[in-house]
Amino acid sequence: MAGSRIGRLVSETAVYGISSVVGRLINFLLFPLYSQVFPPDVYQPVAILYAAFIFFNILYQHGMESAYLKFATDRKENQGRSQAFGTAVVSISSVGLVISAIIWLLPGPVSDLIQLDARYADLLMLGGWILLLDALAIVPFADLRLRNKPWTFAGIRLANVAVNVGLNVWFIFGLEWGVRAVLMANVVASAVSLGLLLPTLTGRFGRPDGALWSKLLRFGLPFVPGGIGYAVTERINLFFLDLMEPLRAVTLYDLTPESHPELHARAMEYGDQVFTEHVVGVYGGIIKLAVLMALFVQMFRYAWQPFFLQHQNDDDAPALYGSVFRLLSLVLMTAFLAVSFFADELVALPLPGGRTLVASSYWMGLSIIPVALLGYVFQGWYYHFSAGAYIRGLSKYFLHATLAGSLVALLVNAALVPSQGMWAAATATSAAYAVMALTLLLLVRREYPVPYAWPRIGMSFLIALGLFATWKMVPHLQVWYMEGVLIACFTLVGTRLLAVSPASLRDTV
Repeated sequence: MAGSRIGRLVSETAVYGISSVVGRLINFLLFPLYSQVFPPDVYQPVAILYAAFIFFNILYQHGMESAYLKFATDRKENQGRSQAFGTAVVSISSVGLVISAIIWLLPGPVSDLIQLDARYADLLMLGGWILLLDALAIVPFADLRLRNKPWTFAGIRLANVAVNVGLNVWFIFGLEWGVRAVLMANVVASAVSLGLLLPTLTGRFGRPDGALWSKLLRFGLPFVPGGIGYAVTERINLFFLDLMEPLRAVTLYDLTPESHPELHARAMEYGDQVFTEHVVGVYGGIIKLAVLMALFVQMFRYAWQPFFLQHQNDDDAPALYGSVFRLLSLVLMTAFLAVSFFADELVALPLPGGRTLVASSYWMGLSIIPVALLGYVFQGWYYHFSAGAYIRGLSKYFLHATLAGSLVALLVNAALVPSQGMWAAATATSAAYAVMALTLLLLVRREYPVPYAWPRIGMSFLIALGLFATWKMVPHLQVWYMEGVLIACFTLVGTRLLAVSPASLRDTV
């Protein structure tokens, strides 16, 4: 029955999400810690580095995760899966060692490439280790997902989180390592994850095969330019923000000596670029509020890929996928409203000593949160539309979609971000995700049609946007209990409109 299969997807999404939810929530909680210790301009190199990591990760992985999932699913026998596993791991290891060696041997040119100030070159060296260790864990984690071992997956992810958090606190407050503590804690946590994965791989590592490697590359390499396009969509805005003229940053965000005396003092020491670094640091930090939406999208992706691959031969697979899409849309739009409504209250939660959860120096970026959240709605749709391309083996469609999205991101970023700042940066990303989702849908539906209830989904989308606009224009609604009422009303209306109750799912499918 469709209901039981969707129930399994939901349960596995929840289990995979334990690590993602806790991990991303802890990372969100680390940001308030960082905001109390690091002013935005001091936090800027961390934001720049992790934005660059998104680009580097695409090269380290070169499509091997998706290629392994595809070919290991096709090879039912254990020996065939082990051979695919070993081939993919060797490929990632070889490529990762080469790229990390370039980072370690040429830190100056690489720092210039990613617009990282020379005084932070040692952070880049640590980044080379993080990237390599995380890449080595990609295929083992994918194998756990394919073998339906969400609890093992979640346990290792949670161990990574625990180590990372503990070392952040120790390195920052105990050893007083400054922003370098963030990278060093990440190195150790990544090494711990890889170590914990090793016992799960007993009997999994088969002899690498050259012919199979060629097939993996043919399937996986189209994900590289597509992945780079995704990285452009997701984080190129930080680099364009970094191109903002310092005086424009001062004018646009009222960074006067009276309101920001410490910032002006650092500008006297390090130069006017500090004002631009302040804006980049604010954006790189405050955008983490959108993680409350992004974490569900990531949870869904982890469970969705094995789910649709395992049910692709079911007689009612397209109808099943359409039902999943309705449920996904309801959850995403509810999350959009919830995070948009409560973001202001969340950052202002009082802490001892007259502090707030997030330091007020970062609050000037709060207006970008709803725009960024819309982008994650479209990203979730994009992951859902990917099913048809995987099933038909049309990985080239990912390239087409991501390149279309990255082109939009580049155009909007180049035209608006250096002059209009953070709002334009968030808009560029959301517009790009919308284009990616639409492009992939239009391409895939010709090869693998799925019955989407677009009139109902469109209506629920408009209702969500209408509620947000009403909330924005009516100050009396901007209190926690009225916000809760608005969210509850939308959930009730959306559930009925999209027919996502278990009984209606069984009836429609």
